[in-house]
Amino acid sequence: MLLLGGCGGNAAAPAAPAPTVEAAPTADANAYWDLVQQGQEAYDDARFEDAADLARQAASINPADNTSWELLSQAAIAQAGDEYLSTLPGHRFRLPVEALLRDQVNQSTDWFLIDVREPDEFAAGHIEGAVNFPLNEFMQHLDELPSSKTAPILLYCHTQKRATHALVIMHELGYIKTYNLEGGYAAYQEWMDSKPLPTPGPTPTPGPEEPDYSC
Repeated sequence: MLLLGGCGGNAAAPAAPAPTVEAAPTADANAYWDLVQQGQEAYDDARFEDAADLARQAASINPADNTSWELLSQAAIAQAGDEYLSTLPGHRFRLPVEALLRDQVNQSTDWFLIDVREPDEFAAGHIEGAVNFPLNEFMQHLDELPSSKTAPILLYCHTQKRATHALVIMHELGYIKTYNLEGGYAAYQEWMDSKPLPTPGPTPTPGPEEPDYSC
């Protein structure tokens, strides 16, 4: 139906709105999301190294999008955790009290002893020769660690729980011969109160099971 204008002429009909056309994804965008998807699938399959590599490739195509960076961060953390856990020996880097005492009697292993308890606990009693790196200040004492990453280091707290956190950090820092005293200072104290010291002798000192770093 035509509308009549005020001057008797025909007024033009209102123009219909132009249809919205979405821009087709570019080749780069397709490649980016393909890599992200492949990376997520690799992550879900526990192929963390592959996931990290795919995420890096995606980030190089579109560094402005956070999806690839988040995937890369998760994959890197998962890869580090997987490598750490896969090398744990049967008793998880725990040194029995008897093994420590045999080492001390035979002077067979020069352990760098770290007590991660609070200063008041340390002052109340500790293993002779130990240094006190309280757990909440542990990272402030890194400059006091042995210079060699293969030095034998033994951590302990009261029952072994707090020292386990420090153990993970030490292995992540590359100190591959760091162990926990099994049972902590409580187990050490119990032994000293109720059992005699091991006698010196040529028998090899029993130690913690070594992880296999060749694979």
